[in-house]
Amino acid sequence: MPTYLEVFVAPIRDSEVAKVLIVAVMALTVADVVFGVLNALIHKEFKSSKMREGIAHKSTTAGAIFVGCIIDATIGAGIDLGYSAPVLNSVCCYIILMEVASLLETFGKLNPQFQGSPLYQLLAASHVVEGEQHA
Repeated sequence: MPTYLEVFVAPIRDSEVAKVLIVAVMALTVADVVFGVLNALIHKEFKSSKMREGIAHKSTTAGAIFVGCIIDATIGAGIDLGYSAPVLNSVCCYIILMEVASLLETFGKLNPQFQGSPLYQLLAASHVVEGEQHA
């Protein structure tokens, strides 16, 4: 591989943390899609337009990871962007938190008993759950 391309692979190739984070994002994304489809099928709310919207959202997630990798590669190559902290890991952590929140919300829809659990209540205290804003 040409040296100028290796720079863009290095943020993932050289970091075990980045590898773990990317695998975690992929696993949680797949789980979110599977449980989302299951929820839609069970509640007879499956719509291709909603599926296309979900695919678009997941695509932007992959795009954010790609941009984080490019920014880290640029910083790693010695170009001063005015910011020196790793971006890729932060992007992945944020996406992981989003996916976990989405999964918890879907679990609450699939299992009403889960809605009474402390974990679900914690989610509801800080997020919009089923269309209601909680303080």
